[in-house]
Amino acid sequence: MYGQRPFPQPIPYHAPSIPWVRTHGEPQTPKSRTRPATMRLGLMRPPSVIAPSRPSPLRNVPNEIALEIVELALRYQSQKNPTALALVSRRFNDLVCKLIYRNVTLDSLARIARFNRAVHLKSTEFLATHVDALAVTTQEHYTNEARVQLEEIVAACTGLRTLAIPRPGVLASNLISVTRPTELIIQKFDAMTPFEWDPPFAVTVVESPASHVSQNLKRLRICEPGQAWHSPLATLEFFGALEGLTHLALTRHVRSGWHIPSPTNDNIFASEIQMLLQTRPKLRMLVVSLYPVSWPKLVPLGTTLCSVECLCKALGRLAQQDNRLVLLATGWETVTSDDNMTLHPAQNHGGDRLGNVCFWDSWKMSDKRVVSFATCWEPEILPNGVKWTYGAELLEGHDFWGNWVGMPD
Repeated sequence: MYGQRPFPQPIPYHAPSIPWVRTHGEPQTPKSRTRPATMRLGLMRPPSVIAPSRPSPLRNVPNEIALEIVELALRYQSQKNPTALALVSRRFNDLVCKLIYRNVTLDSLARIARFNRAVHLKSTEFLATHVDALAVTTQEHYTNEARVQLEEIVAACTGLRTLAIPRPGVLASNLISVTRPTELIIQKFDAMTPFEWDPPFAVTVVESPASHVSQNLKRLRICEPGQAWHSPLATLEFFGALEGLTHLALTRHVRSGWHIPSPTNDNIFASEIQMLLQTRPKLRMLVVSLYPVSWPKLVPLGTTLCSVECLCKALGRLAQQDNRLVLLATGWETVTSDDNMTLHPAQNHGGDRLGNVCFWDSWKMSDKRVVSFATCWEPEILPNGVKWTYGAELLEGHDFWGNWVGMPD
């Protein structure tokens, strides 16, 4: 028709097909609406095979047995690391702390300072229940700072049962009024200077500056003679009445000449020892260690140790009358032609109590402390030149008082 333009019909477009090519391995599986299994069925055990959980066998063990187990573990493991054992559980941590703090030995000024820092970090209850024995065995020259640190340590450990200190002056501090041990060991009784410095421990003179320890103290031991002369009664007066004292150990130089003539001191010493035996019925044992003036004292073979009338003979007569008195000889050495020959007990004052102690020539005592007996007991040898033996006794578990229980009368 005139005036109308024809419109062509649209031709549909057919795109060429593109081939599908795999470029990354296997195609993913279609997702499922169900939850996947958490574990393979092959690894699952039937409910009847699963064992019920049981408590640890150490949970109900008494503390005494648990302490032995922990102590054996620390002793025999290849690498002694108490920290690793303490991290096992809270109870193991408590047991390890009991073992570490039960017996504390401070053998240097550096360890005194470190333990003083540890004391300030621990609670009062912890120190009172954990520290049973404290031994200060350092031979270094004490400083004023070390004295203050030691006073703070002893004052903080209120539950101490055994206390070993070089000098008694630290007990005169007002800080230590609460600490009341049952056993006290002192290296030397030099009350004039408690350690190795001046001025004295107290400005005013006090008859019994350490009387607060008198209430619970049962065992008092003086290990070595001091530089100043103190009679037995004057020594005990420092600690007060000591009404419950059951074991006492004193020392005396033989043939010494401190300040006043030796015979006068010997007579005072022997008479006061006799008075202690008569006036203290609760006293079960009185040990007197006799030291020579020089260390060691050489005694030729075939000669007696002392003169006709000496302190040894006077104390020997008292020992025959009262078997609570035990006499020890320390620091003597015999000189013989035969190295295998020893002095017979009869050559040491006959049948007196001191006759139970003989002096062996085969042990050089200039750097050792040797106490040997006629009853064929093995002599005790302590190395490193230490005459004060409590540090080694504490480490090895020896009992000083138990050594003399079986001595023959």
